[in-house]
Amino acid sequence: MLLKFVLSNYRSFKDKATLDMEACSIKEYAESVFFSKCGSPPANILKSVALLGANSSGKSNLFKGFDLMRYMVINSAKESTLTKTYHIEPFKLSTETEHKPTLFECTMMIDNIVYRYGFESDNKEVHAEWLYMIVKRREETVFIRTKNEFEIVKRFPTDFKNKLLMLAEFTRNDALYLSILSQFNIELAMQISKWFAKNIIYAEPNLEDALSYTALLLADPNYSSLLNEVIEKSDLGFSGVERQAGQKVSTKSSAGISTPRPKIKLTSTHIKYDSKNRKVEKISLELNKDESSGAQKLIALLGPMIKVLMDGGTFWIDDLDAKIHPYIITMVMDLFNSNKYNQNGAQLVSISYNQQILKKLRRDQIVFLNKDIYGASSITALYIFNPSVRSNAIFDKEYLQGQYGGVPNISDAFNLSLKHNPGKNGIETAKKMHN
Repeated sequence: MLLKFVLSNYRSFKDKATLDMEACSIKEYAESVFFSKCGSPPANILKSVALLGANSSGKSNLFKGFDLMRYMVINSAKESTLTKTYHIEPFKLSTETEHKPTLFECTMMIDNIVYRYGFESDNKEVHAEWLYMIVKRREETVFIRTKNEFEIVKRFPTDFKNKLLMLAEFTRNDALYLSILSQFNIELAMQISKWFAKNIIYAEPNLEDALSYTALLLADPNYSSLLNEVIEKSDLGFSGVERQAGQKVSTKSSAGISTPRPKIKLTSTHIKYDSKNRKVEKISLELNKDESSGAQKLIALLGPMIKVLMDGGTFWIDDLDAKIHPYIITMVMDLFNSNKYNQNGAQLVSISYNQQILKKLRRDQIVFLNKDIYGASSITALYIFNPSVRSNAIFDKEYLQGQYGGVPNISDAFNLSLKHNPGKNGIETAKKMHN
């Protein structure tokens, strides 16, 4: 499970910003917290958080930062300097940071052991890298790297320690040591890499690819039952979805060999009625042709969501609100916050503009992103921002009033001009003010 994600000097984040999934000592919605005996003090971990903020406040940049860290952990050992596909973007609005490395750090719990792993890197080299782990409530250093100097601090058997030092010799300047260790089947590194791989970042996916992913899960009885249960509860107008093989299409391999394979399509199940509204038969309609765009998006979303719920991991979803009814958004949050459906440590990090979900969340699950006048983003949970806010406060109303931040700071003069000059005149006044 994710405990903390820290980044600095990345895109709109100048200083250290922390997405903290550790629960505060408040009592509301206890079912929204995993209670753990690991760590000192023991960590109580949130099952979900909702990120709110004005446009360009840094919400998507936070997702991109985690996605970049995830990619580098999994792939930096495989890529060469010439084939590298990722690009690190520092905070560009300050002379203080534009030529400094970017920092990423994750604290996660894997099999009741807490790991803290991070690195500082630019596009040319890794400047620093570190790994710590908590054993018996005390944090121990596993390794520390400063550019090309490596120190294995934790006590390992001599042969194993020598192997780790030998692998340090194979680590390129621009590759992560952890990624190299995982490539050579070092169990500790493999566990952390697998944890990163179980994080699914769902941001502007190709709809056809996302529907195909859901189709694959529908073919697996381990996932299909819960998928159709959620679909039925979503009141989409159909009772379930089935995966069917359509006509065969040809695909070419990297070697240029053409191979026929069945095209997978999803169908929705409906009931046909007679003139007296009596059930006649079940019929199937093609999902991506006959159903609404909102229904298609939800089915596409359910695949990776159910995957995370069943297998554990963290589901990062950008723009949860788009084309989805607030009732269904609330249902998604409830699935992750429930004890019945979330039994494997699954977590949800979502970007939302829907104030209705605030009524279903703890004060530490509501996280605001703001950008200061210098263009730098920051992250603050509602409870940390103002511990005196009552648990029964009208969060949605107070949020829209700007009491917590995270809303657009529209000029009072602009609002006044629209108030006194509505319609065309108001727009003309606004243009004059801009010019």
